[in-house]
Parts: sequence; structure tokens; C-alpha cells
Amino acid sequence: MQLTNWIRTFGMFAAVTCSSSVFAKESIKLDCPTGTVQSSSANGKAADIVACVKTNGKAFSPHGATVYLYPNGTKQAEGMSEDGFRTGLWTFYNEQGRKTGSATFKHSNFHGEVVELHENGKIKKVDQYIEGLREGTAKEFSADGTLVKQTEYRNNRQVAVK
Repeated sequence: MQLTNWIRTFGMFAAVTCSSSVFAKESIKLDCPTGTVQSSSANGKAADIVACVKTNGKAFSPHGATVYLYPNGTKQAEGMSEDGFRTGLWTFYNEQGRKTGSATFKHSNFHGEVVELHENGKIKKVDQYIEGLREGTAKEFSADGTLVKQTEYRNNRQVAVK
């Protein structure tokens, strides 16, 4: 039987024994707050999750340090969660492990600065949010760091462009 057919036939067991992200999940050690333990879960989408979860919780709900992994085992995102919601500063990476940006969250909504990076690591875009709505100045930069566009937002509506 070919490996791909075997994986389809035996499902999760095959994914657990063959997936490179499993090895990455096992090598990640999180500093979990009191009342939580480190656990992992395959979310059925593009990423697996390694997170601190409450010991008295019924479902997998991240609370504390949280890491999302690409199928190849590299980090997709890392940050903090509170009762299953992203909170505070999160950092994002591409499949090769290069940082692609960062964002501040409140109840899983953008809240504060959201930064996207160019391939060369320089800032590509900076946006400001309040509880999921754009608010303030959004800036876009060329790969050499030159400001190319500046847009003002009020209550998630564009009010001016420079």
C-alpha cells in the first residue's frame, strides 16, 4: 500500500506518526500560568496549535502562551490567549520561519498597531485599530523604506489619503 493511501485509510494515526509538525509540537515548551497545562490540538485547518489550556476546562481553549504551526512544523504565529481569545502582541511568520508581521489583539480583534513586513524585513504597512476597527493613520512603505501612501481612518472609514 502506498503511503498516501495508507494515510487516507488510517487517518489521524498516520498524521500523528508522519507529520513533521508533531515533532515541532513536542519540542515546544511553553511557560504556562498557574492553573493551566501545555496541550496541543490539530485544528483541522492550515495549522496545529500548541497552547496552555485551563486544567478545569472542558474543551481545548487556549489560555496563556499559544503557538500555531504550519504543516511543515515551522511557527505560523505566536502570542498570548485568554479564554480562547487572542490577546496582546502576536508575531506572524511565513513557512520558512521568517517574520512577516505583528499585531496587537483584544478579544481576538485587532486593537492597536498591526505591522506587515516586506521580504527584506523592512516595514511594508502599519495600521492602527481600536477593537477591530481601523482608526488613525495607516502608512504604506516601499521595500527601501520610503513612505508611499498615508491614509487616515475614523471609525473604520477612510477620511483622507496623502
